[in-house]
Amino acid sequence: MSRGSPVFDILSRRDPHGYFVIPLKPEGRELAEKILSQHLEPGAKLVELRDVILVRIKSRSVAEKIVRAAEKRGLLADTEED
Repeated sequence: MSRGSPVFDILSRRDPHGYFVIPLKPEGRELAEKILSQHLEPGAKLVELRDVILVRIKSRSVAEKIVRAAEKRGLLADTEED
């Protein structure tokens, strides 16, 4: 996991409530739901915004699985600000 990778960027910080926040394209919802159901994460939340879905999760290992799977499929949303 290199410092410039999306995996490192997402997993290196948490929100104020202790959740990892993973931005996905809307097409990534099914992938996130599948991984979350496999790992029985009751505290995970999917937040739907207009053009992005945010996955909020406390488990680092499950967050890493979601980020890696989404990155492989091109489903991570671009969060760069202009």
